[in-house]
Amino acid sequence: MIQNIFARTVRKHSDKHSITDGEIQITYNELFILKERVKKYFISSLHIQENEKIAFFLPNCAEFIYSFFAALEIGAITVPLNIHWKEKELQYYIIKSGIKTVITHSDLLFRWGKIPLRDKKLNFVLMDQLVLPPQDGKTSPSRKGDKYFIETPSLDTEVLYLCTSGSTGRPKIIPKTHDNLIAGAKNLGKALEVNSCDRFLGVAPFFHANGFENCMLLPIIKGASIVLMRQFSPRSMLKLLEKEEITVLIGSPFIFSSLSDVANKPYKFSSMRFCISAGAPLPNDSKKDFFNKFGVSIREHYGTSETGPLSVQLEDSQGKERSVGKPFNKVKVKITDEDGRALPPDKAGEILIRSNSMIKGYLDDIELNDKAFIKGYFRTGDIGMVDRSGNIHILGRKNPIINAAGIKIDPLEIQNVLLSFPKVKNAFVTGMRNRRGMEVVKAIVVAQPNCTVNDIIIFCKEYLADYKISDTLTIVGTPLLGQFQTGFSTP
Repeated sequence: MIQNIFARTVRKHSDKHSITDGEIQITYNELFILKERVKKYFISSLHIQENEKIAFFLPNCAEFIYSFFAALEIGAITVPLNIHWKEKELQYYIIKSGIKTVITHSDLLFRWGKIPLRDKKLNFVLMDQLVLPPQDGKTSPSRKGDKYFIETPSLDTEVLYLCTSGSTGRPKIIPKTHDNLIAGAKNLGKALEVNSCDRFLGVAPFFHANGFENCMLLPIIKGASIVLMRQFSPRSMLKLLEKEEITVLIGSPFIFSSLSDVANKPYKFSSMRFCISAGAPLPNDSKKDFFNKFGVSIREHYGTSETGPLSVQLEDSQGKERSVGKPFNKVKVKITDEDGRALPPDKAGEILIRSNSMIKGYLDDIELNDKAFIKGYFRTGDIGMVDRSGNIHILGRKNPIINAAGIKIDPLEIQNVLLSFPKVKNAFVTGMRNRRGMEVVKAIVVAQPNCTVNDIIIFCKEYLADYKISDTLTIVGTPLLGQFQTGFSTP
């Protein structure tokens, strides 16, 4: 169980720094104590029980980490929510996930709009203003056999609900168990040979699978250290990478290209063991630019929220720019054609995955599960191939998902919002490449004569997070008569 792995880590690395959060440094033993105090508060003051859903609406901060382990030991389920979402988006997740408690910061409360006033049964906890109950005298975890060693009924017990975009224009809920998370951490941890001497930079958001599993959970259970970034700033990040002697950096193409853009002096990343790009294909120009400026190679990692980590490119990628490495030992990859027949090496088709870290299905969505999970395999919707050396190559997407800086956006969700605006007659949303080679949102709208771009943007801001609002919005004067297709493929 995760809590028992955490307890062993604390016993082994008690005085070692686990977290650096700004000016605050927390040892593993202090992290354990904070977890105990939050757990006491959850039980005695909030009366949180087993299987209760707790929304985490927080940046990458220490409160996120010790609150997760506190919820874990109670048997509650953590539901990380994107801190850029707004009232109408958040309302959906509250209902869909059955959330009763929200832990957040006071400066993020405004994003919830009128929800706190409207829903009196929803309990908001402001972690930056919370006075935790005192410690009961227990300062370190005890060994198996005493009352503090927590036993969970099964490795199949749900721990985490991740929210992701879906093909229906509304998100899917991905339930993760102890087994899913432990297996994923072991797979990637073994490939990168993560150990307690490593120092991770926690910049990928913990409300995404990559940030939560690879940048938070993996280093903690391995006894490594995490330097947290509550808000992404490329200039601040460059200083932290150098000052804090980071050894493992897991980011997105957007993060790496931003670092290259702002670097106006030499930086030395001599401690860096791995720079890993995940979440979206890394343009080759971005990879070359980063190496030219910092002398560090970026490796590509492949994984999905449903399957966990799948592969990472550890070999020299010269001549293999589109490769994301070989599947981990307990990961099976199958490439199929339109009829579901398996294809030989070097033939492109849909990527199907079977993994020991794969979920059994989405929450309460039988119809979608029947489509997405076939004979023990998950249909990723990615188009790719496996070469004769066993390397996976990602070539594009089968489904119309926009991958903006590693954030998955369903164009149908945006399209449905646009069509709900009375001044819009018709709309089409797709992805397009910007000058960096990364995907952004493009919308083409047929509007009423008195409608302006500003009218549409103001309307969208009420219903959508800012990152979902189109980077390129075009208004045309005649209805769309079928000249646009409803999908797109990544070149």
